[in-house]
Amino acid sequence: MRRESSKRQRGLTVIGMLLLIVVLGFMALIAMKVIPMYIQYFTIKSTIESIRKEPQLAQMGLAEIQTAIQKRFDIGYVDKITAKDLKLRNDRSGRVLDLVYEDDQPLFYGLHVVLKVNEAIPLTP
Repeated sequence: MRRESSKRQRGLTVIGMLLLIVVLGFMALIAMKVIPMYIQYFTIKSTIESIRKEPQLAQMGLAEIQTAIQKRFDIGYVDKITAKDLKLRNDRSGRVLDLVYEDDQPLFYGLHVVLKVNEAIPLTP
């Protein structure tokens, strides 16, 4: 009886393999839509961080800050937001940049992935 049980086949059936391929394909589809959204978000954040570290930031006006940010957005291929969409305001602690935008990517059949960003980034280092 022991020999008969050791000859038994093990592994995935065709149906199991198809289900695995469908699940992996769905996960790959979501990854292909979500990862570029996060890459663009982190590009925006790193652009703002690089502006924060500039020594002449305290003397720059709103238009100069927007121009410097837009140049970096153009180099980094940021297309979901422009520098004019960023709002600059004065706070008790100094100047604050409000980053508010929404990125929407369609998956399939009316199903969308949405990234909403609403951050207040202080410009004083």
